[in-house]
Amino acid sequence: MLIFIVNFARNIKETMKKIAFIICIVGSLIETQSASAQAFDDGANVVSIGFGLPASKRVVGDIKDFYYNDKNFKSEYKLTNIGTLVLKYEHGLHKYFGLGLNLEYSASKASFKYQNSITGPEYAAAVKRNIIGGFLRFNAHYPLEKFDIYGGAGLGYLYTLDKYTTTNPIEAVDKNQSTKIFNFDYQLTIGARYMIKDNIGMFFEVGRATTICQLGIAFKF
Repeated sequence: MLIFIVNFARNIKETMKKIAFIICIVGSLIETQSASAQAFDDGANVVSIGFGLPASKRVVGDIKDFYYNDKNFKSEYKLTNIGTLVLKYEHGLHKYFGLGLNLEYSASKASFKYQNSITGPEYAAAVKRNIIGGFLRFNAHYPLEKFDIYGGAGLGYLYTLDKYTTTNPIEAVDKNQSTKIFNFDYQLTIGARYMIKDNIGMFFEVGRATTICQLGIAFKF
């Protein structure tokens, strides 16, 4: 009986040592994981610079309808969009949530030709459009060691400036016109960020914004 008790005590002691060892290993792994650099974390600041294509319909879709709507006498419509430049800032409110600001700039040009009548003289016209957007963003994040998968929504405004010029020979026509539009808009996008180094990475986003796709460089500090 005494031998059984001694062996039982020894087994308990060895089992406790193994449990303590496992706890130490797991604890060290958790500590190492939390200490390693994350792509996004509480208190993190991320500045991103990027470029987006193609332009959404809100950027270029109504140029043709607004300036080029005489269906009887039109030809050679051409639209060019250089894409959208984006500047983003986000602050980590929590490991899984961030609040930020998006600034965006897009430029487009449409050129086309008219006729005053079926047999009348043909003339050219062009519209240069510049759009500046500002959005307050809220993002939800799923950060890993090097990857950050996120999605969010933004509310803001688009300021549109159109400059219309024409060679219409009719004297009553204003040859140079400017139109300014200030519209409320929103964004819904998902994206991912990969950190090449602890403070430098690449990002990619898709969704409802001034462009369908965006990509660029991210700096975390």
